[in-house]
Amino acid sequence: MSTEEKILQAAMDIFLEKGLHGTKMQEIADKAEINKAMLHYYFRSKEKLYAHVFEIVFKHVFEELHQIFTSEESFETQVHTFVNKYIDLIKNNPRIPLFIIRELGQGGEVAANTFKNAIAAENYMLPHSFIVAAKNAVETKQIKPVDPRHLLITLLGSCVFFFIAEPMISVFLNNDPSFNREMFINQRKNEIINVLLNGIKP
Repeated sequence: MSTEEKILQAAMDIFLEKGLHGTKMQEIADKAEINKAMLHYYFRSKEKLYAHVFEIVFKHVFEELHQIFTSEESFETQVHTFVNKYIDLIKNNPRIPLFIIRELGQGGEVAANTFKNAIAAENYMLPHSFIVAAKNAVETKQIKPVDPRHLLITLLGSCVFFFIAEPMISVFLNNDPSFNREMFINQRKNEIINVLLNGIKP
């Protein structure tokens, strides 16, 4: 593994845990097993390193999901695939939603710039591919006329909310002795799909 790869791996691990303001460059240098001068040689500032890590995370989350809505499948199948993949991605990377929310809570400048750059480069443009797919589904009468912007926000929010609010939600879920987290998450996928699709059926 190259020095740059070690730095990025260390930085991602710490930034995901602590965010931009909670992380010190010395922590990253120590975890990457290099000195601080070497760290600054590769990445001039903590902010630049953080922006680079955020872009990697952003790409990881959105690039594959974007491709779902460019497929030739029906809109219903695309939604099924999206919900299953997005929830599995979050479940397997539980720190990502909180990392993004922490960034947004700090003003979201890095998130906004990353998104603008993605739009300019026409990369992992989930909003664009979703809106095109939804409009096509309306035109072909697969779904009733809807505002695809609201539909996308509803879809994203429904998938991610459980993981963001889990510390609070688990208070009442864990009171049920039959509660099984893995089973509940799988049920959650089906609930989101059924509620969403039933709401837009023509």
